[in-house]
Amino acid sequence: MGDRITGNPVILSNLMRVFLVCLLFCIVTAATVVSCKTAKTASTISLKTSDYVTDLAKVIDEPAKKELETTLAAFKERTGIDFAVVITDSVGDQDIYEVSLALAQEHRKKSIGPYVSGLLLLVAVDDRQWHVQITRNLEAQLTKDVLTNLSVPMTDSFKEKRYGEGVLKYVNALIAKLEQQKAQKTQKLVKHQC
Repeated sequence: MGDRITGNPVILSNLMRVFLVCLLFCIVTAATVVSCKTAKTASTISLKTSDYVTDLAKVIDEPAKKELETTLAAFKERTGIDFAVVITDSVGDQDIYEVSLALAQEHRKKSIGPYVSGLLLLVAVDDRQWHVQITRNLEAQLTKDVLTNLSVPMTDSFKEKRYGEGVLKYVNALIAKLEQQKAQKTQKLVKHQC
C-alpha cells in the first residue's frame, strides 16, 4: 500500500493540496486569534474625554491625581499642549508603543477644543514599562535622549512603588523642559528683532 501512494502522482498531488489547505486554515485561524486578542487588550484601556489622568491600576492616591490633573490642565491653558497620563496594570502581550499610539489617537479624537500638540504617557505597572507618545511638532524638543534622561527620577520612584510621585516628577520635568525651550526661542526672537 505504501508503494501505491508514493508511486501515484495524482494521490501525492491531492495529499499535498489537502496539507496546504489545512496549513493555510491553521495560519488564518492563528492570525485571527492574535488580532482578536490584540483588539481586546487595546480596547480594555479606555479614556474619558475630560480626564488628564486615567489610573486603571489604582496606584495613584487622590491628592497626587488631583495635583496631576491641575498641573496638566494649567499647562494646556498656558501652552495649548494637551498632555494625558494613562496608568494600567499591563498591556498584555502587546507592544507598549502600539498601545500608547492607539490611546494617543483615541485621546486626540475625544479632545475638546483645538488640538495642536500633545503628549500621552502610558505606564504599565506590572510590565515595568512606560512610553511617551508625542506629536510630530514636539519631536525636535523632546528627543528620545531627552525623554530618557528626564525619566530617571520617575523610574527611581517606580522602583519604590511610589507611582504618583514618579509620574508627577516626570510630568513636571517634561513641562519644565518644554517651557524652558519656549522661553529660549522667545528670547532669540526678541534679540533678533532688536
